[in-house]
Amino acid sequence: MGATGQPGGTGRRGDGGPRPWWGDHRTTLFTVFGTVAGICTAAMGVVDRGTQIILLAVSVVLFLLGLAALVRVRTYKGWLDAAWRWSRRHPVLVIAVTVVALAATTAGAVGLQRARSCEDPTEVAVMVPEDGAAGFAAAADAFERESVTAFSCPRYHVTTFALGWPVLRAAFASGWAEGPDRSGEASLDLGPRPDVWIAESRSQADLVAEEGLGQPFSFADREVVAGTPLVLAVPEAHAERLRATTGPDDTVRELVDAAGAADLDVVRANPDTSFAAALHTVPLYADAGPGAESLELDLGRALEQVGLPPGTDGALLCRLDELSEPEPPRVAVLTTERAAAEGGAACPASGSGEGRTALVPFYPGSTLGLDYTAVRVGWTAGEPAERRSRGAQAFVEWLVTPEGQAVLERQARVRGLDGQPPAGADGPLPGLGDAPVVEPDSRRVAYTRVRSAEEQYRTARRPARVLALVDASASMARPADGDRTRIDVAERGVLGALGHLGGSDQVAIWSFSGGAGTSPRPVLDLTESGAARTEAPDGLADVRPDGATPLYDAIDAGTSYLAGLDPDGASRRHLTAVVVLTDGENHPGAGPGAELTADDLVRSARAEDAAGVRVYVVAVGEASCQVSDLQRIAAEWDGECWDSSFGELESTLGSLFGQLGGR
Repeated sequence: MGATGQPGGTGRRGDGGPRPWWGDHRTTLFTVFGTVAGICTAAMGVVDRGTQIILLAVSVVLFLLGLAALVRVRTYKGWLDAAWRWSRRHPVLVIAVTVVALAATTAGAVGLQRARSCEDPTEVAVMVPEDGAAGFAAAADAFERESVTAFSCPRYHVTTFALGWPVLRAAFASGWAEGPDRSGEASLDLGPRPDVWIAESRSQADLVAEEGLGQPFSFADREVVAGTPLVLAVPEAHAERLRATTGPDDTVRELVDAAGAADLDVVRANPDTSFAAALHTVPLYADAGPGAESLELDLGRALEQVGLPPGTDGALLCRLDELSEPEPPRVAVLTTERAAAEGGAACPASGSGEGRTALVPFYPGSTLGLDYTAVRVGWTAGEPAERRSRGAQAFVEWLVTPEGQAVLERQARVRGLDGQPPAGADGPLPGLGDAPVVEPDSRRVAYTRVRSAEEQYRTARRPARVLALVDASASMARPADGDRTRIDVAERGVLGALGHLGGSDQVAIWSFSGGAGTSPRPVLDLTESGAARTEAPDGLADVRPDGATPLYDAIDAGTSYLAGLDPDGASRRHLTAVVVLTDGENHPGAGPGAELTADDLVRSARAEDAAGVRVYVVAVGEASCQVSDLQRIAAEWDGECWDSSFGELESTLGSLFGQLGGR
């Protein structure tokens, strides 16, 4: 007993005895709990959303326990002691509560795990324009990344694909049917049925809707999301003289005339393969009056003079970029601001992602343009797709948000709904600093005017003269797909492609195989396209694959034949082209012409009488544009080399003949 009669060592603070552990270690406990809570908080930055929620709850509990240790430990200990005594008196109730708590915790953990495991995202198919496809695909990818649940699960999986204007037009007109279209003249190799179509214009969507009446699709709504004005683009090295003779109120025809006066060749893509070119044609024909045929002849010869292909804006500008070293050609291109700003940056030959020359845009006074329109497509056939429809709606709504507009401007180089010129990190893109503000929906052209211009173009355009060279070497007897051989697929593709030639076009078909001295052999003599569609099936049915591949000899014979039909190449009236279909490289066998090389064909392309003759190559099977001289040969003959598979061959040939014949 102590002097006061109290037992020694009671632990009371007033007795001067030792303090309880919770009194001596308050700061220590707070530090430990606070440190662990801080670690949990820091870990939230490197885990998924579900784990972040758990760590946040743990951090809060630990922090509260730390505060309790600091200021109210004795009080809380008393509560805990009382709870312990009560639980010992009511064990059954404690067990029941524990079981319920464990069950609830387990159910919560299972639910959390299910939420974190992510259900399959909704599939959304988006069709984007062929020109500028990479930029619009990047916008779709950004939407997919931003559309996630609270547990970082993706809501949507967006598949983007691009189709050229004539192919998508035919696809909708056929109801997106695989195989031959209703005329039996062409077939389509298509992607998935789109839930959203980024049309280049509301007018384009209206044309498709009218031509597809009665087909199993409908356009639920059409939302303008971006735009780009039509321009006359000139290489920066040649822009100063044109700038001195033009003004902001000049019409497109006045700009064209001024470009000609400045010794610039004015060129334009094919209106049948480029909707932007078709839109350019509307004001051109309005100013040309009865001179539309003369205008088309001048535009076509300018393409040949410069050495540019007559296809899409992208193909034309890529070839221009290739020709721009050491100095760009003296040319002015009727195209879009977006295409001019992109230049050669998106071209396969541009490994650095930058073009070889900058293009300066000139804007007509009454600036027309593409008003990119997001079209939600509904399909009456097939499985119900309510989730896909909601996903499509979410994507369209996102495109007009500030985030979506910023991505479109940055990645696709188009103007947002405010009409301001697209800008990069350092301000407006080169050449666009003084560009006018053009809101996408401000100067839309009615689709009836576009259709009228297309009809005028088909009357005024240069007629095509095409020679198809079909590889009939032994390798073409190999299987292609299913029960069809390679020659079967090739014949079907050529017959389908004939449907893209107009009534004033001419076509011949030759096959090549065996030795160079006995090849090529005529399958169909040069004739009008209508008669060719009737006569060609019988001629192609007699082709039997055999022997070697005298490829270079066939190209030399074909180009010489076409050049000889119109010796004055400088004034050639026809759009003249050799289309080569091959599955291999040059293996000439024996005979005259076996010694021909790729360099020989390149040199012959520069001959005066060869002016205006183009060579296009479609490489399938073992043939490749990238690992052979075919790309170089086609480029020197002002054409293109297209890699294709046998499954896509009909579509590829259809697109190519559509560029040449315009149907």
